[in-house]
Amino acid sequence: MSSNSTEPQTPVNGLEVPRVLNIGPLATSNQWKRAALMAKAASACRETNSDDSEDEVDTKQQIKYGSGFQAAKAIIHEYCDYSTIHGIRYLGEKKRPWLERLFWVSVFLLSIFTCFKLTMNIWDKWNNNPVIVSFAEKSTPVWQIPFPTVTVCPENKSRQTKFNFTDAYWRIRDFANNVSGVSDFNDYDHLYYDAVSQVCDPPLHDITLGQNRRKGIEIIDTLSDLKPLFDDTYLDCKWRNSPIKCKEIFHKFVTEDGVCYSFNALSPAEIYRAEGIISDIIFREENRFTTEWNVEDGYSLSANTETYPHRVLGPGAKAGLYLFMGGIEEDFDDMCRGPVQGFKILLHTPGEVAQTSRQYFRIPFDQEVLISIRPKIITTSDGLKHYEPHRRQCYFQSERHLRYFNIYSQTNCELECLANFTLAKCGCVKFSMPHNVNVPVCGLGKLSCYNEAEDELLLKEFEQGLVTEAENVRGQTDCNCLPSCTSIAYEAEISQADFDYKTVANKDKSGGDAETKREGMKMSRVSIFFKEAQFLTSRRSELYGTTDFLANCGGLLGLFMGVSTLSIVELVYFCTVRLISNLRMRRKTRKELSLAASKEA
Repeated sequence: MSSNSTEPQTPVNGLEVPRVLNIGPLATSNQWKRAALMAKAASACRETNSDDSEDEVDTKQQIKYGSGFQAAKAIIHEYCDYSTIHGIRYLGEKKRPWLERLFWVSVFLLSIFTCFKLTMNIWDKWNNNPVIVSFAEKSTPVWQIPFPTVTVCPENKSRQTKFNFTDAYWRIRDFANNVSGVSDFNDYDHLYYDAVSQVCDPPLHDITLGQNRRKGIEIIDTLSDLKPLFDDTYLDCKWRNSPIKCKEIFHKFVTEDGVCYSFNALSPAEIYRAEGIISDIIFREENRFTTEWNVEDGYSLSANTETYPHRVLGPGAKAGLYLFMGGIEEDFDDMCRGPVQGFKILLHTPGEVAQTSRQYFRIPFDQEVLISIRPKIITTSDGLKHYEPHRRQCYFQSERHLRYFNIYSQTNCELECLANFTLAKCGCVKFSMPHNVNVPVCGLGKLSCYNEAEDELLLKEFEQGLVTEAENVRGQTDCNCLPSCTSIAYEAEISQADFDYKTVANKDKSGGDAETKREGMKMSRVSIFFKEAQFLTSRRSELYGTTDFLANCGGLLGLFMGVSTLSIVELVYFCTVRLISNLRMRRKTRKELSLAASKEA
């Protein structure tokens, strides 16, 4: 067949083949395409395998030689023919009735919508509720955790024989009201009254008295000088059923209740960072090795039965702590803390600073009190470490840095936040709050200010928490004091009975201490011990991990659409690798046709 023949040519696969005679440099785009089809028609037929159907040959020719619209349509048809996604092949079939196509389009869209809806439910659960708290697989013996730190604070803050706070209170009121015959305080009285008033319940809001700034060490030294004497308070102690001197196991600590004594507490050097260790709180230097315990890892394997912090070997009163405490009646003061005498006892984790304004147990005089402890421990699996803290709702020790404390706990964090807020509001902090040497300490003149600051901070945290109340996680606040990922709480059950201490003092000839038998003393006995030999630990773990999320999503995709990983790869392949190959093939074909057309011209 010559190029200048006037006879019509046979069309190939439905594509009209024009004559080459019309091809020239000024030919239109449609003429160029038709010429390209004619020039390659014979070779295209030879390239087609004998196994290819007529539709497949037509699709390949459209991709190779057709217009851009024809090629795009052919690529879509090709994907529909080869796709492993259920229902797609019916959408790409040619010459099917429109009603049948509408049916499969409706089914396909409904499957996509249902699958998307259920997948979003799984996503919401994975994103907002990734953590579940459950019981650990096995129980934990009590010797694997430390005995709680026991902080004891006498309710009597000032010995009447040393400083009569009640008398001082009324003298101040009478002097302020210009009552005749009432003289003002001297310097010592002012110093004593200023210090004691900061740990008493009824603050004198109606009387302006005291300095705005004081030295923290002056307040602490004054409270130490006025508090009940140690030997009059701690009469007898036993640890693990062995008598021991109380001075050997109890150490002085500063709390918002004044100067208290703690058993089994870490030293200030272990609790505070270098910036927070000031002379106001350093009362002792202990000749012992660094503790072999931390809250996340527990005791080291090398720790023996005499390690620190102390631990018990079993349950029961004989395996715990026994205290025999007393107080001299003539030293009692009912104005500072009200008509309540006795002691406050706090049980908390070693490394935490005692917060006496929170949960405590009151030990009245003339009573024997038994405190049986049930530990409550929450640990966190390693699988949650890669989650953000706000998703798992806790901090690991390495994730949250506190300015003044070495050990992160929710209590330490909240105390530091309160100190920062009080400093910003009042320009000073309460003597018991963590601070450094450059931070001023409030005097009695700022008592109302730092009390109001605490209330304001609680209200602010409450309002910020309400914003995210509807969400499944606690939103971020200014303090942002989430719980520790590993925490220990000591829940207690208390029973008590009347204690006839006078009969005991008269009959117990082995005591040898006449002070415990003299008239005018009130006494109490306290036993603190673990209730059971083992307990169940709670554990935070993944409710929906990445594997669970993918498995659930894959199950939905397979159920509703028959989609697998290879189906997704197939879709990506048709949109990238195969598309690029087709474009390169079209570009090469057009280049060859252009050269052929130029030679024939």
